[in-house]
Amino acid sequence: MKKSLLFLGLLGFAGHANAQAPWTLVNAPTSNILTQSNIVDLSTLSATVVWGVTSDRVATGAPASIPRNFIRSNNTAGDQFDWGDISVTSGPTKSATVGNVSGISATTAVACAYPGSTFDGATTYGGEIVKTTNGGQTWVKKTTASQFTGANTFCNWVHMFNATTGVSLGDPAAATGNTFEILRTTDGGENWVRVTANVPAPLANEYGNAGAFFASNSAPGTLWTGLASSNQAAQVRIFKTTDFGQTWTASGLIPNIVGAVSQLAFKSNNLDGIAYGFTVVGSGAAATITALNVARTSDGGATWTAITPANNATGSFFRNAIDAVGNTYYSTGARFPLPTTNQVPEDFGTSISTDGVNWTNLNVSGTTLAAPGYFFSMDLIPGATANNVVGYGGLYTDPNGAGGVYKYSRTVTATRNAALQSALNVYPNPSTSGVFNVDLGSELKTGAQLTVSDALGRLVKSQTLNAAAIGARKISLDLSGEKTGVYTLQIRTDAGLATQKVVID
Repeated sequence: MKKSLLFLGLLGFAGHANAQAPWTLVNAPTSNILTQSNIVDLSTLSATVVWGVTSDRVATGAPASIPRNFIRSNNTAGDQFDWGDISVTSGPTKSATVGNVSGISATTAVACAYPGSTFDGATTYGGEIVKTTNGGQTWVKKTTASQFTGANTFCNWVHMFNATTGVSLGDPAAATGNTFEILRTTDGGENWVRVTANVPAPLANEYGNAGAFFASNSAPGTLWTGLASSNQAAQVRIFKTTDFGQTWTASGLIPNIVGAVSQLAFKSNNLDGIAYGFTVVGSGAAATITALNVARTSDGGATWTAITPANNATGSFFRNAIDAVGNTYYSTGARFPLPTTNQVPEDFGTSISTDGVNWTNLNVSGTTLAAPGYFFSMDLIPGATANNVVGYGGLYTDPNGAGGVYKYSRTVTATRNAALQSALNVYPNPSTSGVFNVDLGSELKTGAQLTVSDALGRLVKSQTLNAAAIGARKISLDLSGEKTGVYTLQIRTDAGLATQKVVID
């Protein structure tokens, strides 16, 4: 069943936001096609090929009905777009909503549709998978009359691993024998067959969450999907497949994420990952987000630990979209909680992290938009090398057409980052006193940030390295007030970061 937690508490915002460098607006000639709408899903195939869908959730005061559109890049630079409606047939009483699109090529894509609804508490069900082979000019239903059909069935999302093989997640329902309805294709989305073996049984009140999945960039066929519960206070789980959706395993309950997993992302080692959700009070139009809950895993998603991300002027976790490339997590959107007045540019943006706790904002300078919005979606891919990250993001578009599609491009200087890591030396380690000497090397500049986190991810120390420390190339780190155990020291600069485990014995 769809859980639109991403939008709760966000619509109706009337402040200003910055399009954060390294984001560049790429659809200026056609941005007005998205007037007062959000790009809520993106499928980036390359540095120049991207598909996306826009939201049917609009800000207070916007027109009552905005057509559901898809977008598709249509030129070699990836900065011009075709757009149009995705025609579907599902929906017992309401018009259909397109949850996500999964690109196969510049002209071919599949999309997941389900009955649309507003924040009126209405119950809807059903869905279908549709496909285009002509750049979106026409869309054809590919699921059968018996798939995603019946009370409480639901098409949450669809994903193509490659040109031939894909998977889609549906909810448990009486029509499915009260088991998850997982469909697979091996012929490019033409035919879909239900997976009936090796699918974990649902817990009470458990179902899928629309769009909440992450496919590995480094292990083809590996995908994680976040689940949800109709009990907003219930802890939730994550399902995982490593064989293109043929078999699935379930994680344990995530200790601090209740109601639903909104989004998740995994590093290229496919072991380290982060996920988040919200604590929600009320339902329908009266629903209110009261807490942001973040967790991380180091065993591929089997077990999870609650963490508290940084939230300050130099580094915040932005809660609208997350992704991961290589060893780095990315977040974008708005802080939580977002002030209702006196908002500043640092309340919105893009940030990076290697541990999910300590985040570094990326260039808060950028083009100021006269638009009540911020990035709602992001999909990054590795570029020509692992250090050249590219992708696309979707920014809310105001009544004047400001906002729309942005392209992300960031080059990580691997040589300097490696030099920082090789120069970092901490001793004695372990330390019985809790006091360490830290050799910094010669690559640092004034303003570098030093942080220390405990084994649970809690920040126990944070300081900005001044000119004296940089000049001396070493500092004394006093953790004598902390308990025995393992801690993570990180030094962050504009060139990257260096990390070292330290032990108080």
